[in-house]
Amino acid sequence: MSVAIFVIFVFSSSRSFAATSHDVDVGGVTVGAPLAPGGVVWFNGYTPGTIVITVGDTITWHLTGGLHTVTSTGTMSNGSFAYDSSPAFTPAGALADMGPGKLLSPGSVFELDTGTLATGTYHYFCKIHPGMAGNLTVTAGLSTVTVTATAGWGDSVYAVQAFAPENLTVVQGTTVQWRLANPTEPHTITGPVSGGPPAWDSSPNFNPPGPPPVMPIVPGPTFSHTFPTAGTFTYFCKVHAYDIGGSWAGMVGTVIVEPSAADALNTLSAVSYAALAVAVVALLVGIYSVVRKRKP
Repeated sequence: MSVAIFVIFVFSSSRSFAATSHDVDVGGVTVGAPLAPGGVVWFNGYTPGTIVITVGDTITWHLTGGLHTVTSTGTMSNGSFAYDSSPAFTPAGALADMGPGKLLSPGSVFELDTGTLATGTYHYFCKIHPGMAGNLTVTAGLSTVTVTATAGWGDSVYAVQAFAPENLTVVQGTTVQWRLANPTEPHTITGPVSGGPPAWDSSPNFNPPGPPPVMPIVPGPTFSHTFPTAGTFTYFCKVHAYDIGGSWAGMVGTVIVEPSAADALNTLSAVSYAALAVAVVALLVGIYSVVRKRKP
């Protein structure tokens, strides 16, 4: 029995650990102040109106006021909507088709598992209120976010030779954009070096030692780098950092890149299915042992 429970747990956990849940409010109602006594204002909309998720995430739409549907404008090959909270409700039937169970009522929810949806943008609407629209973008899991950082700051009297934040954690696929904040001091943003040229470099034409012949980066502009792979990356300023025994000291920063949701899901699935295979073998061995003991 314990082996069987373990099998069920391993199989179900392969997705639950990696997926993310998102919540969207549907409709709304305002009663009381600042409205006049007896006044009611209905809100026909989705909050947030646009949501970006990863394949396999779960979205839950919560009805907070009124009667509405969550219906994709896109259709499947069989003509049905890509997703629909109220498939039994037909716009043609209008008021005559608002029977129990045909519409989302206040307090109810509609949950969508996006594991079967292809990547792309899905527009959805309310069948009762066609002007009530929302957007759902399903991505493959790589981040499209840009994160900002600072490379040095201060003035001609007081200068800080550092990156801020010094340690930055991002998701795989993120772009980091560094900005020079000191108008009087140059810096470089130079990626890790391992027996060859830097992985990335804001100032490839500046090669120390010696003072830079020109400013490696004029203060004010920015330098960006996208991190396509997971890992820990140490970077430095060629003007204000020093290689001591193979380790950099001085103006140094670190970017920790975590795996994307898609990679985490794939890794989890591989590990979970391997564990599942072991559990199945153990279960079969257990059954065989029980059968042997029962034989006369």
